[in-house]
Amino acid sequence: MLGLLGPRTADALLDLGTPVTYGPRQTVLRQGEPSHHVVIPLAGALKVVVDTEFGRPVLLALRGPGDILGEMSVFEQRRRSANVQTCTPVQAKLVGKAQFTEFLDRHPDVWRAVASSLSTRLHWANSRRAEILSCPAPMRVGRVLAEIVRRHGRRTDHGWILDLSLTQAEIASLTGVALSTFEKTTQRLHRLGVLRSEYRRIVVDDLGALLRFSRLADQNPYLYGVGGADVAQS
Repeated sequence: MLGLLGPRTADALLDLGTPVTYGPRQTVLRQGEPSHHVVIPLAGALKVVVDTEFGRPVLLALRGPGDILGEMSVFEQRRRSANVQTCTPVQAKLVGKAQFTEFLDRHPDVWRAVASSLSTRLHWANSRRAEILSCPAPMRVGRVLAEIVRRHGRRTDHGWILDLSLTQAEIASLTGVALSTFEKTTQRLHRLGVLRSEYRRIVVDDLGALLRFSRLADQNPYLYGVGGADVAQS
């Protein structure tokens, strides 16, 4: 969202609120609690998790710098609809509900950026739902892994490293597949030399091969955040 704003407006927004620092695996927003503020991450990665009525938590999304968290419950004046937890150390700004909405009223361009951000999330959710209904499960696993690694991974001389302390069950729930299916797919990708699993992290040795496995090489980068340069250099 911040990337849609001009530099002066973005700086003014980040001047609001209180700076905070969280360690890994801390809860930033709690499902069911009243909505008093929004969270603007400056560094680090967070996960959005819903506790379902069946007792099984479901990972809905990952968020990071430039995103905004908690704004929907603020706009709707409802309790939080999900938990937001840190995957890594996180630096962020907490902006009170009244201060945030007053700032939006003074800056119509921020309203447009927030609306655009919500629209992008809706497109992403629609695409993911269509994939769940029509796309083979192994391909979905590859697509989600490619998306997570591209946005939150660290590029090194030895591949892309994803060390967000996500469990296999969490990534499987984000993909919409059973844990056993996720495990079989990652084992297959391991045999193909595409990725390998290490303690608390995944290493993608060949991003181009992962994209080809997922049939993403020719996809619109808008949907998955994967550019041609990354494929060529993987």
